[in-house]
Amino acid sequence: MLENFNLTIQKALTAHVSLASGDKGLSYLVIQNEHAEAAISLFGAHLMHYQAKGKHPLLWMSHTTAQDGSKPFRGGVPICWPWFGPSPDDVGLGKQAHGFARNMNWQIEGVSELAEGTLVHLLLESSPESLALWPHAFRLEFEVLIGAELTMSLTTTNTGDSELRYRAALHSYFDTRDTASVKVSGLGAHFLDKLTKSEGTQQGDFVLTAAVDRVYTAPETTVTFTNGYETIQMDNGNANSVVVWNPWEQGAAGMADFDSDRWQSMVCVETALTGEGESVTSGDEHTLSATLRYIA
Repeated sequence: MLENFNLTIQKALTAHVSLASGDKGLSYLVIQNEHAEAAISLFGAHLMHYQAKGKHPLLWMSHTTAQDGSKPFRGGVPICWPWFGPSPDDVGLGKQAHGFARNMNWQIEGVSELAEGTLVHLLLESSPESLALWPHAFRLEFEVLIGAELTMSLTTTNTGDSELRYRAALHSYFDTRDTASVKVSGLGAHFLDKLTKSEGTQQGDFVLTAAVDRVYTAPETTVTFTNGYETIQMDNGNANSVVVWNPWEQGAAGMADFDSDRWQSMVCVETALTGEGESVTSGDEHTLSATLRYIA
């Protein structure tokens, strides 16, 4: 399905990884190995596509999202960092939602070919632009292992002199056959409902029947979900919550870059650090990760 992205290969970096360009001038990595194929934009370190051999494409991407660097992409796996949702009080109210990592250009730190797949290592470091938004020196590394399983690891290193606190999410948009196919287990009982601004309790598995924007605050380490094509396990590393989101018809119609008729073919199930997030002392690091594997 890589052909859907209209990318032009510029040069090979390894036997399985090529540097490509889009028609709006952004740069991408295209990965094709014996296990899977994937595409990653260097703008936002944005995983846009992943498809294991013999499987349906895992991720949903908007057909109308801008890919010109003017704003973050809609779909795939946006990196929300160093905050999730509206900027919190300790960051300063009114700043761009979901932080700034998803709309900055990242550097290629390395590409490795391993027996289990291809490892891509991308890097974002603090700059005058980032310091104007968030007054902390940092080194942010995103590693993606593309194999029969997909592993994403986001490591925050505090390179400054004082403690920093961050929130984050691997904001995964999953492609689904239809809304009736979606079932998620392992979310835990308690959730914060952002639509009703209330708290609730999950009884049994979650099924997608209406607009949803929930933060599950005590998920199991492994969440399992069905998308109508396969059943997938998601291992959440160092997360304190899982977010489930679908805007439904009215919400999708209000977003210019959503494709208003495609809300029925997606659901977000997001590995996240919300609430108080995670504090990182000077010189230390913290990793948020998600591993996805097919079990049926």
